[in-house]
Amino acid sequence: MAKQLNCSDVGFDCSAQINADTEEEVMAQASEHARSVHGMSDSDLQEHEGAIRGAIRDV
Repeated sequence: MAKQLNCSDVGFDCSAQINADTEEEVMAQASEHARSVHGMSDSDLQEHEGAIRGAIRDV
């Protein structure tokens, strides 16, 4: 089953949507997006990993 993450579901005012086959692929894309668009650091990402994973949905 495919996975989806809406950036807005993690609390950002952002319309980005990430779709991938696995949760790990979504996390990789979300990490890159968070770094490049939202300026998050690796420590920020680690701190929010649970919330990000919790917002990933099956589609």
